[in-house]
Amino acid sequence: MHTVVIVGGGAAGIELATRLGKRGDLDVALVDRDASHFWKPRLHELAAGLLGDGEEAVPYLAHAQSHGYRYEPGALRGLDVEARRIDLDEVRLPMTDELILPPRSLRYDTLVLAIGSRVNDFGTPGVLAYCDMLDSPAQAIALRRKILALALRSAGDPERRIRIGIVGAGATGVELAAELHHAFDDMHRYGGLGSASKLDITLMDMAPRVLPAVDPSTSASAQRTLEDIGVDVRLGVGVDAVTPEAFHLSDGSTVPCDIRVWAAGVTGHPIVAELGVFELSKDRRIVVDERLAAKGVANVYAIGDCAYAPAGAEGASVPPTAQAAHQQAGYLADALPRALRSETVRAFVYRSKGTLVSLGERQATGELPAVPRKTPIPMRGLLAKGLYVWLQHMHRVALHGWFRALALWLADGLRNTTLPPVKLH
Repeated sequence: MHTVVIVGGGAAGIELATRLGKRGDLDVALVDRDASHFWKPRLHELAAGLLGDGEEAVPYLAHAQSHGYRYEPGALRGLDVEARRIDLDEVRLPMTDELILPPRSLRYDTLVLAIGSRVNDFGTPGVLAYCDMLDSPAQAIALRRKILALALRSAGDPERRIRIGIVGAGATGVELAAELHHAFDDMHRYGGLGSASKLDITLMDMAPRVLPAVDPSTSASAQRTLEDIGVDVRLGVGVDAVTPEAFHLSDGSTVPCDIRVWAAGVTGHPIVAELGVFELSKDRRIVVDERLAAKGVANVYAIGDCAYAPAGAEGASVPPTAQAAHQQAGYLADALPRALRSETVRAFVYRSKGTLVSLGERQATGELPAVPRKTPIPMRGLLAKGLYVWLQHMHRVALHGWFRALALWLADGLRNTTLPPVKLH
């Protein structure tokens, strides 16, 4: 059968593997360095302690077995486009570093790269050495443990403040700031630790407003909510350097921090440049055409955050978001079989479904597109939060189907009635 190899098991990669695997007429392989999938928009919840280790993880082996594809562990380290072959790095057991699989190669007829992105440090001194990031579950769990350690140390000292600095006022930074406030209140309620009144969160960004990609009214709503819960929002200011104790800002001020989080912008993984065969954008993402095929490279596609895809207006590109990844996976699941049958394949068209940002346990803010109106429809409060949770549920539906997704939702409800909503370990 025609072999489709998908590298990267994020939202785009695993949804594409699921849909192609169900067909039964393709040999589909999903490659990922990790053993399980975690939906990236929920990383801030994992970092804040609102999700436990492995709580939302989808094991690739089990998922592949039940959805008609195979899982190949390993990290991409090489690509031979003439031989249609990818090279994978060795696989070692976490913690013990025991060798499981040696370096190996996989042959493909069609290759789809869905390797995601990482946070962009913009070359700022000290970022990589002294900042936590939210690119993976491992990073989120490491951040959660630091936060919990600070909460435990401060519990017996009424004078000690907990200072957390977050660079980046996009969705990740805004959601993390709001959820941390929520988590500290739960730590106090269920664990007897210091409440959110001891928490000093500073949110910084060079942009003139939080959530700069949305309508100004939505941005203003989010900023008011953050300021109401005590977040210090500093806009129009950059970071010149990061030290173990503080952020040093472009206006000459310093923000002392116990924990420093960098959530500003995205860039492609270094491997895409190291492969040496792709046309890359300025932010190191793979340039693709209107059908998501990598420009100048035969039989290779790119989707999700690693792809720089054209969108509508001249010079515009599809944003690196979960909804874009979902749409691209759906498109390619239909387009690839059509192309193999030599049928006409329509161009990919990205359609924004709006933006929703969580701002705590029972509230969110966002907007829905309005056609033909230019002004989007605002969404606030509990209704917006309900839609936000619904999006998470729909990702489960895409992976598991309606029946199992409903069972998981019921299991979440039962678990929440017996366990603290915040993880105290």
